[in-house]
Amino acid sequence: MVEVKKEEKERNVIEMEITVEKERVDEALDKVYRELSYRVNVPGFRRGKAPRAMLRSYAGEDFIMDTVAQDLIPQVTREVLTQENLKVIGEPELEVIQAEEGEPLVFRLQVVEEPEVKLADPRELEVRKYRLEIRESDVEKEVEKLIDSHSTWKDKGEDEPAREGDLVMIKIEDEDYAVVAEASLDKDKSLTREVLGMKVGDKGKIPRGEGEEKPSVEFSVSGIMGKERPEVNQEFLSSLEEGLNSIEDLKAKVRERLEAVAQEMVEERLEKEAVVALCRESEVYIPEALLDIDVRRRIDQLREDLEEDGLTLDRYLELIDMDFATLEKNLRDLARWEFRRFFVLEKYAEESAISVTEEDLAAEYEEIAKRTGRTKEEVKRILEENDRINEVKYNIKEKKALKDLAQKVRVKELEEPINLDQWRALEDPEEEAIG
Repeated sequence: MVEVKKEEKERNVIEMEITVEKERVDEALDKVYRELSYRVNVPGFRRGKAPRAMLRSYAGEDFIMDTVAQDLIPQVTREVLTQENLKVIGEPELEVIQAEEGEPLVFRLQVVEEPEVKLADPRELEVRKYRLEIRESDVEKEVEKLIDSHSTWKDKGEDEPAREGDLVMIKIEDEDYAVVAEASLDKDKSLTREVLGMKVGDKGKIPRGEGEEKPSVEFSVSGIMGKERPEVNQEFLSSLEEGLNSIEDLKAKVRERLEAVAQEMVEERLEKEAVVALCRESEVYIPEALLDIDVRRRIDQLREDLEEDGLTLDRYLELIDMDFATLEKNLRDLARWEFRRFFVLEKYAEESAISVTEEDLAAEYEEIAKRTGRTKEEVKRILEENDRINEVKYNIKEKKALKDLAQKVRVKELEEPINLDQWRALEDPEEEAIG
């Protein structure tokens, strides 16, 4: 018989002290000793025949009781959660209070119960829908970028100075590097500024970072490459796309593509505005204990990533001019929003009977296959091997829920169109919601 003492530490956060009766512990102990007797070679005894005292002396009582606890605790936890009708999120926090031979097993669990969501009526939500216009200057800029992307690098020789956009080869302490000459005001791009106007053979200096032994480092220019743009003729146009006969044809194609992308951006923002409005008006409590766990996980992950780059967390915070308390607050705000968004969208999908069908999965495999150049079968196999099918299913369900939500909210179309520069200046609705 399992005894459970339950206490609510915080809304949706429950602490349980669980006692597993001695008889069940003894059964688990018998199993551990039996398996150990066949795995351990005790001198003077055949396998399976060594007495418990010898096995205990050989393996250690702590090891034996840890094995018992590892065997019993997951089983008992599942039973208790079912018995108490608790639907929890994340892994429970565990503390073993008592694990001794001849005694009941006692442990403490702290679990976070999945929060209830009181969903707002999407039909009562009003969201903005922008009109995004593509200017002729946007088309011309995109055409220039397209042509420029087909440029080739050509050696400028020893007499030509480095100009904006040139690729400059330099030597620093016998090591070869390449930088793009640029009149940037960024303090971290002093080298890109320094090489402007220099010729092959010229030498220069740039300041070292703070704390370095020498205040500056010397370099020499070993080569300069300039971009050679292709001639925009029939041959070039045909290489871009069949049917292009003039620069006007190219501009028309570019405009068509930009307007399609603009429409996708408008629809995507509408979905973001809709989910932010739904989250803002819906009621859901995110337990602080859940945020504590998630923030610790994020900080640990950040530390690992920084260590791979040879940085400590303290040095990283120094570089971005931020203290630990601010980092922690920012991560907490982000976690609170992501949990809120997750629970609200899950509830919306449930109430709207949105699910993922086999046809949805097959279409997603097909889409991934097109992007990666693999077959649909290969994509499915790789996702299964990496245990990512559930992640794919969640992404599909989220897309369907967002699209459905955007169709149900009241849409207020803005009369005045905005251009791409104004669009880029808009704050992302979700980032604004994070605060």
